[in-house]
Amino acid sequence: MKYLYRYETKGIQNWILSSNKLRDLAGGSALVEALTQAADEAAKKLDATVIQATSGAMTAEFPDREKLQAFASEWPIQVAFRAPGLQLVQGWVPESEGLPALFKELAARRNMPPLNDLETNPWVLRAGLSGLPAVPSRSRAKARQTTQDQISLAKEWALHKEHYGKELPVTGGPDWDDFEQELDRWPEGPVAIVHADGTGVGQRLMKIKGSDNLQCFSKAMKKASSTAIKVAVQEVTRDRESGHLLARPVVSAGDDLTYILLAGDARRFTEAWLKAFERETAAQAGDLGGDGGLYGGAGIVMVHRGYPFSRAYRLAEELCKKAKDKVKASTQPNRSVLAFKRVTNSLVDEIAEDAIGWIVSDQNQLGDLVDVVRDLPRGTLRTWLDHFQRPNGSKQTQRLWDRAKEVADNKVWEGFERALQAAGADPATGALEPGNSGPSLPLGKGQTTPISNALTLRFVERTPAHV
Repeated sequence: MKYLYRYETKGIQNWILSSNKLRDLAGGSALVEALTQAADEAAKKLDATVIQATSGAMTAEFPDREKLQAFASEWPIQVAFRAPGLQLVQGWVPESEGLPALFKELAARRNMPPLNDLETNPWVLRAGLSGLPAVPSRSRAKARQTTQDQISLAKEWALHKEHYGKELPVTGGPDWDDFEQELDRWPEGPVAIVHADGTGVGQRLMKIKGSDNLQCFSKAMKKASSTAIKVAVQEVTRDRESGHLLARPVVSAGDDLTYILLAGDARRFTEAWLKAFERETAAQAGDLGGDGGLYGGAGIVMVHRGYPFSRAYRLAEELCKKAKDKVKASTQPNRSVLAFKRVTNSLVDEIAEDAIGWIVSDQNQLGDLVDVVRDLPRGTLRTWLDHFQRPNGSKQTQRLWDRAKEVADNKVWEGFERALQAAGADPATGALEPGNSGPSLPLGKGQTTPISNALTLRFVERTPAHV
């Protein structure tokens, strides 16, 4: 009897972003890619047919239970050895039950607590409460340091040639040593962690029947995402003489995207990716198992260089999820959305509830607001925003608003009021009500304002990133 098998790695982004060093990030990404290749080769040696193999996951059909067990019993050990700390979930069903049953089995196993991957032997000290070895697992850093640098470099080289059409490294210099540079060698200013993914992809996967259809789905998704990245890179670099984009791809697998960019490039890159993803999936709707294209969501977190990347990623993921949930609950659920925040204090846990989701098809409204804010007194608006964001507000808030209006040019302020109204805010107060339906969507129940996002973009996009 034949069996369908699938494995997935859990928490890839958090695992890769546990280091703030660019070289470690490249090594972590390369390890995940190398795992997929190793799984493909090991499965084929056991006469399995690989249906789908993407970054961090593989679906295969094994000819019998014996060969399935041979692979499934050894593969978790291989993952623990090659990428210590990376969690793995795997599942299998008889081929007659089909792919929906396989994904259901995998979902059930994903909720099981992970096993402790700890080195042990008869002489290891054990914890009295649990009886488990009281020692840490192997260092992730050691595994990454021993990863062949050429794997990382070859990945970046191929990415650049595909997306730019020029034989230049992503980081902008002609020398391979540029890939070893740390973030403090990038231009001054904040950096951004971008996380984006498609909406409703899992539901479509659950409905797919037959391995041939799954292969078509996988190829179509890979092509759509790859083309969307190419379009996003071209959008950001089209006005630059150098054509360079400082970026570190963390994960780029199907509809799942995580990148580190200069903060000034993040919004244009993400907006362009989401729009292109919509177009490309619509063009391949048949292979993707639907009548139309897919939509997506994205979260962008802008931080200073020393901020822990793993925390920034978790916030970006939360922003993405909440923004997509907000759109799904609206009267127009078929829209792509992005949300972003700037974090300046690593001592405070940031939350996504006070952020705003922006409908991608209506991004002109945000751009218009950013443009007009550039001509207003930044200091007064910043002070006003501080008071506005306090739990109980104050009379000083209105006085500062009146003062900003008083010192601003009349035509500029009129343009400001029009931009606020177009963005869905009250032009008399700048406030965005919780029930607003677009183009800006409050992610929480409290009162917020699009001026906060406009001021953030005014700061990070104030000058082009010349690289």
